[in-house]
Amino acid sequence: MLPIPEDYLRSPCEVKAMDNKPILTGYLGWIGEDGIQIVNKAEPLPIVHCNTTVRISVFSTALGFRVLVGKVYLSSPEFIRISDVQSLADYEKRNFFRVRVDIETEAFPENEEGEIRKGSEAIAVSIKDLSLSGLYFFSSRKLEVGDRLSVRLSLYDSAVFLSCRVVRRLLLERAQEDGYGCEFLNNSGPKGDLLCKYLFDCQREQIRTMKERQL
Repeated sequence: MLPIPEDYLRSPCEVKAMDNKPILTGYLGWIGEDGIQIVNKAEPLPIVHCNTTVRISVFSTALGFRVLVGKVYLSSPEFIRISDVQSLADYEKRNFFRVRVDIETEAFPENEEGEIRKGSEAIAVSIKDLSLSGLYFFSSRKLEVGDRLSVRLSLYDSAVFLSCRVVRRLLLERAQEDGYGCEFLNNSGPKGDLLCKYLFDCQREQIRTMKERQL
């Protein structure tokens, strides 16, 4: 699925940092399933660090105004390619619903096709942070960045398996467990809706508890 309709091709756009600081202007030179590419033949473009999260404003008198968020994949004086492109609303929704939890559950190793590996043993994990975009857990099992897992969650009497990839590992001194930050993979649809509802309920309960403590 394209991040923005192809009709926006050659539309002028502006790229800003997430703090709204202007970075560059140009126009959409390419739109693909992997992202978008912005060019500017009038002047060289500044070099932007890889993996920088940016905000892209696209203007079209016929189609309207669009605001997107993505990560810089390639940057050169001729073009900048941005991947993981999504609407600003989707980006804010995924990052807003983040709650602290304490969930003891299991995870299972996945292959690159997103299938649980046959004969694999369950990995005990303790989830401490959960959002629509990923989770953070402790585990005594040694994992590596790039490992794929299927994490089981019990949501409203339903067992939901969420695919994720380890993106960072935090070594904890004097502890038998390490911390792992993971990003979710392909968890849209009913599973994503159920997770969103669960996180919303958790946030509402945490806000209610905080207000009661202030009384």
